[in-house]
Amino acid sequence: MKTRLLYLLTFVLCGLNSFAIEPTWSVDVGSVFDNREGDTKYTKAETFFFITLAPEVGLKITEQDRIAGGCNWTQPLENKFGKVKPTIYYRHDGEKWKFSMGLFPRTQLREPLPGFLWCDSLNYFQKNVRGALIQYDKGTKGFFDAYIDWRGLQSETTREAFNIMFHGEVRPKNPHFLVGAHVLMNHFAKSKNASDDQHVVDNFLVNPYVGVDYSRSTVLDSLVVKLGVLQTIERNRAQDKWDCPGGLWLDGTFEWKMLGAKNSLYLGRRGLLPIYGEFGSLLYQGEPFYQSKFYDRLDLYGHVYRNKFIDVQAQLNFNFAKGSFIFYQRLTLVIYLGNL
Repeated sequence: MKTRLLYLLTFVLCGLNSFAIEPTWSVDVGSVFDNREGDTKYTKAETFFFITLAPEVGLKITEQDRIAGGCNWTQPLENKFGKVKPTIYYRHDGEKWKFSMGLFPRTQLREPLPGFLWCDSLNYFQKNVRGALIQYDKGTKGFFDAYIDWRGLQSETTREAFNIMFHGEVRPKNPHFLVGAHVLMNHFAKSKNASDDQHVVDNFLVNPYVGVDYSRSTVLDSLVVKLGVLQTIERNRAQDKWDCPGGLWLDGTFEWKMLGAKNSLYLGRRGLLPIYGEFGSLLYQGEPFYQSKFYDRLDLYGHVYRNKFIDVQAQLNFNFAKGSFIFYQRLTLVIYLGNL
């Protein structure tokens, strides 16, 4: 039996070699300590403490194409066993055009999503996009990401839900000047055999912006400032009317060596999440603070230890909203190993 298995393994390896198929692997380890103190008007004052392990193996079929599979194991620092979610996808990595399909890591996105689209808690516990992604990358001249993220498969107890997201940015002529936009279509449909009092919700959010980027052109390693509009366009078909709250958005990132600061401000006549009280995070994936007509978040952070494999970061996050203040103290660890 052992001899047959050895012959089979040899045959498979020879076959892979004859077709120039290369094995790939990666291991992503992370840990988060996040202690939140303050009032609980918009979010809970609680503590997260967990570690994640995301091993992945695959086959590189061509120089630009590969398939991969693995899992995301999130383990709270307690004796109970944590949650394991699958990773399995196809990836095309062209010089300019890129494509993924399946359950693939969010790290494939060109940039992390801003807080009005994706909150910290989802960043902790939903590591994968569940759908398809197409990307165009022209280096310093511009890029776009467009993808669908399938959040809920319709069943007797689950409402069908998915997001279609677009993020693009161009730098016409002047490399320090940029124009970009985030666009979200969030579809929140019915469950199977739904009762008459259940209705579809259509939720859109647009964020056109302009900005400047003087990273590495001054004493700072990063200096990026963006100014734009945040506009929700939403219809709950129970009332069959459109609701359109919105306001101004200002975002700035400043980094020098191992230290950094990031501030994001929303100021509008109303909050961006008009029916959060009814549907909560089932409908909205952004930070719940955007229920307020005023929200400012200041992040101060430092890289305690960093090399090409490991990044240990300490953060202080200050969240100011109308009638609310809550303060996060965070320590994060990221370790990445692999042959890609």
